[in-house]
Amino acid sequence: MTLHSHLSRTRRSAWQRRSSRPRRSFGLAGLAVLALGVTAGCGPLGALTDSNDSAASRTPEPSSTAQRGDISLRKLTDATGTPRPAPTRTATPTPSPTVTLTPLPRPTSTYPAPKLPSPPKDAAPELERIRYRLETIVWASAGEVDEKGTKSSCSKSEDDIIALGTYKFTCDVRLDDVRTTFAITATVKESEVNWGWSAAKLPVTEKKAVYEATRQAFRPARVTCDITDLEAVEVGTRTGLTCWVTDVYNERVTYHGKLLPNGALAFEPDGS
Repeated sequence: MTLHSHLSRTRRSAWQRRSSRPRRSFGLAGLAVLALGVTAGCGPLGALTDSNDSAASRTPEPSSTAQRGDISLRKLTDATGTPRPAPTRTATPTPSPTVTLTPLPRPTSTYPAPKLPSPPKDAAPELERIRYRLETIVWASAGEVDEKGTKSSCSKSEDDIIALGTYKFTCDVRLDDVRTTFAITATVKESEVNWGWSAAKLPVTEKKAVYEATRQAFRPARVTCDITDLEAVEVGTRTGLTCWVTDVYNERVTYHGKLLPNGALAFEPDGS
């Protein structure tokens, strides 16, 4: 429109210089020229403006912040704009290797009986020989002999069992700090004395328990027991003591030990 106004003023000046022409001729000629100018101005100008706008839309100005390697948001979101979950990979399970442990040396014979000291002479008092016999039971059960660390005593004296008859009394045998109480029944006859004993508990050493569990267990590679050093174990019960055996296949099995009256240990696996 600005160009149209400029052309009109130019035509007006020319009309003033040519005032001698008839007014009607000027009007017809001026209208024709004016129409030609408006057509020429609007057509090329409109085309130029549209061309520039279209070019601007096709070729945007380069952004000064754009950098090589920028990540488009379209790569991170879907059409709804919701972030895509990261793909999950299912790990292939790795088979566990078979573990084989080194087997322990297995004894072929029972736990060795300790070497016992010489017994009292036949002429020795009866209670002295009874106490010695009880001490050997304790030593055999424990699996070791310690004469200096062993003390024994009975609730009756020698004079109390001289007369013929049957007597009941107790004798205690202490090995280190473990005391064993024996119940004694003695029958005194004219030419002999018959006696018997019973005990609820007997001492067992840790090394004897481990030895017997290793000897009796299935292919042991490691053995531990619930005995520390020397402990009193209940006699005649299946759960007198417990040992845990790890075999060569790395399987752990619980073994229960039964202490027999003669001091022997018999192990059975749990569930048998």
